[in-house]
Amino acid sequence: MKKTAEINRGSKLIICIDGLGKDMVSKSATPFLWSFGKKNSFLRLKTLFASTGLEYSFFTGKAPDETGVWMEFVYSKDSIFNNRLLKAASFNKSLRNYLAAFLQLLNKRTWISGLHNIPANKIGKFETCIKEGIWKLDFFQKRNFVFYKWPFFVIKSRGREVKKIIFKYENDDERLERLLKIPGMDVYYTQLMGIDKTVHMNGKKSEKTRECLRKTDKIIEKHVKNFLKKNEKGEVYIWSDHGFADIKRYINLWSFLSDDYDYFVAGTTAHFWFKDENQKKRLMKHLSGIKQIEVLDRKAAKMHKIPFSREYGDLVFFVKKGNYFFPNFYQKTENERFVAMHIYPRDKELDGVFM
Repeated sequence: MKKTAEINRGSKLIICIDGLGKDMVSKSATPFLWSFGKKNSFLRLKTLFASTGLEYSFFTGKAPDETGVWMEFVYSKDSIFNNRLLKAASFNKSLRNYLAAFLQLLNKRTWISGLHNIPANKIGKFETCIKEGIWKLDFFQKRNFVFYKWPFFVIKSRGREVKKIIFKYENDDERLERLLKIPGMDVYYTQLMGIDKTVHMNGKKSEKTRECLRKTDKIIEKHVKNFLKKNEKGEVYIWSDHGFADIKRYINLWSFLSDDYDYFVAGTTAHFWFKDENQKKRLMKHLSGIKQIEVLDRKAAKMHKIPFSREYGDLVFFVKKGNYFFPNFYQKTENERFVAMHIYPRDKELDGVFM
């Protein structure tokens, strides 16, 4: 980055701002992004009813029902998490997450997932949906690139790929700083997480969220201007995978659940695997009176373009916008509880942005 000639003419800087809804971008809240969008393009990016699959869909142009990538975990009889050490370490969430990350690295995974609050007696039944990093997709592999999606920092140049693990969790400014230090790339890509984390814990209209929007806007302004100053022919793409809706009602499923069958309770979906049809019928009878939830049948899966397969459940319930399953396998305690969420069926409020 010291000399203009070090950066390829026409280099592409692609920034994913995780959690930035189009309705959160305004002249007052995010003046640089607002101006950048108005001068170039400022488009609504329709989000999908998915979590892990959103980046895959962006870079492949395929919906989750085509990629098979929908949620973070799938049901599996051959999970690497079926490990005695992980189960024994379940008394400490952080320790177990580090051990799980180490186990994934030992298995040469290039996508790392934490185990969150999955109960000790359940972790061996689930596997991560994705095992290969997004930089393995054709979009990146056909180009020289720098890719930074924590904890992986990857550089590919002249057919040689170098992968580094960044142990420190870096903030958005640090991520862009590290990314753009590498000269001569066709593509620079990173994902910024500050807004997503802030809105989850504080809601869309909180002062902390407003401050995070202002801060993120200034960070992006600084790095985009520096990038374009050193690469006048460069191209900048800014996109977000989803927006947010504030949570109005929490639904506690635990009194309905039984260890006679397997289940995975996420925030907006609940997945079940049964030994016989009677178990399924009994559970459906118990939950049918809750108006805020719906059953994901084949028709609904087709409409939302998501996989309809047993690895995601013999039975799947999902909540309507503004509702949330809590506690769940991600948030267990009150200090972890989200107050805003995404991963709902198609709704304009949840749309992201493309600039």
